[in-house]
Amino acid sequence: MSFGKFFKDALLPVAVWTCGVLLSCFVLTVAGAPASIVIVAVGVSFIFGVLGIVIEYARRRRFLHQLERAAEELESPAWVQEMVQCPTYAEGELEYEVLRRVGKAACDEVAEGRRQTDDYRDYIESWVHEAKLPLAAAHLILENLDGSEDDLSRVDDLGRELDRVERYIDQALYYARSEVVERDYLIRRWDLKTLVAGAIKANARELIAAHVAPVCENLDFEVFTDEKWLEFILGQLIQNSIKYACEDGAKIVFSGALLDEGLASERIELAVADNGCGVCAADLPRVFEKGFTGDNGRTTKRATGIGLYLVARLCSKMGIDVTAASDPGEGFVVTFAFSTNKFRYFE
Repeated sequence: MSFGKFFKDALLPVAVWTCGVLLSCFVLTVAGAPASIVIVAVGVSFIFGVLGIVIEYARRRRFLHQLERAAEELESPAWVQEMVQCPTYAEGELEYEVLRRVGKAACDEVAEGRRQTDDYRDYIESWVHEAKLPLAAAHLILENLDGSEDDLSRVDDLGRELDRVERYIDQALYYARSEVVERDYLIRRWDLKTLVAGAIKANARELIAAHVAPVCENLDFEVFTDEKWLEFILGQLIQNSIKYACEDGAKIVFSGALLDEGLASERIELAVADNGCGVCAADLPRVFEKGFTGDNGRTTKRATGIGLYLVARLCSKMGIDVTAASDPGEGFVVTFAFSTNKFRYFE
């Protein structure tokens, strides 16, 4: 900053100071002070006034010069505060603190953007690998069609593989939606039994093929949620129950309950429980983490660690509390808590 710009910025306090000097001269003249005294008083005031302006300019000049140079040279404004030294005057210290906080917020946003980009790239790579498997199986089935009676069962197998591809596509779509700030859902009051029935119907082919029996208990409730998002969430749990089902008597149970009726914490809970292999105690706290597959996933080599992450992520966006419980060898239970207070969803 040039001295001219600084002086122009300080024009108001200089004008006030000038008025003060002139008023002092007037008072001295009225009081009968000699002209020499008045001239000396004006001269001393002028000298100290100019000296004060020069000192203030010198104090500010270094910080403002560093700030101007950093703003011109740096590609990213987030690093401006790293290129300047903290000034010694109060106003400059405040400006420096504002720069520091803005820079930190910008750096945090950049880091979060890079993290999301890296995570999304890793997921897409994993998704492409998973999607290739059912496509390869479908091609193999088509190659083996020869017009025999077995073709009917092969066509059914082909349908299941295509359903797998469709689920992977849906998973990628909801993963992308979960990473953006914009709301892509509509919270309304829905019949819980209808939502569960829709999720079961969408996965009926796989449930039948895996001999997993869906069981519905006490679902005569209405909950605040988004229809498509909740059916997708329940579909992830159904696929998990199929993936880790026991050999005989496999089932997945959907049961509802009204808790804390009449209280501020009143809620409707939906428990989704299977009787599969369950999750060990060491893995349970991490089942909703992105990319975590646990011992079961490493054993079967069929898990991506995305399904339950999406369950927790989408529930968080819709204001639905979700928890997990399990005993190894006895099954896995995921519980959803829907608040009956509609204002919680429309803040």
